[in-house]
Amino acid sequence: LIYSKGDCNLNSKRIISVVGTRHITHYGADICSNLVSSIYDEIGDDVVIVSGLAYGVDVAAHKAALKAGLPTVAVLAHGLDMIYPAAHRQVAADIIHSNGAIVTEYGCDTRIHRSNFLSRNRIIAALSDCTIVVESAEKGGALVTAKIAQGYGRDVFAYPGRIGDEYSEGCNLLIKKNVAALITSPSDIADLMGWKRADRKPIEKSIFIELTVDEQH
Repeated sequence: LIYSKGDCNLNSKRIISVVGTRHITHYGADICSNLVSSIYDEIGDDVVIVSGLAYGVDVAAHKAALKAGLPTVAVLAHGLDMIYPAAHRQVAADIIHSNGAIVTEYGCDTRIHRSNFLSRNRIIAALSDCTIVVESAEKGGALVTAKIAQGYGRDVFAYPGRIGDEYSEGCNLLIKKNVAALITSPSDIADLMGWKRADRKPIEKSIFIELTVDEQH
């Protein structure tokens, strides 16, 4: 049983989970922002961004979706009667008021427990057609989500990082073990998923010069 608040269509044609570390770096923040903002141009507006409303990559993905005008879904690890972390209450409200939704399997008055956050990761994976790991250490919830998504037969993608960077080790490991395909842009997602690209034909300027009456003579 899933509880939800908001008007988001959870049966949209393209649903993408964006997950990663809570300790997002400038590199990860740039990736997250560019990824989500470019999805509309590359794939179209029938896209929903899913994440977990946590610190770091999660909330960055939600904010980027809101800025780009894409609906976003936050999967919570507690009931709908509260928002954790409390610092993200306004983001949650903005999600609901922007054709998004907050969803959870937990009823009201459910106490926050560490295990709930790992458990909710399977919902993030299950809601989506594909899961993208932006940044992650060698161990973390994002890697758990990626492996669950793989187990569900979903596609998993990861952005590579520099060797030795703590919060790129997880992504590099997923790629090395063939859990995730390496991507560098939203166009890679469209190609690997077999999704038709958005039709963004530029407006052609007239090749004919309009002449005045005097010029025509």
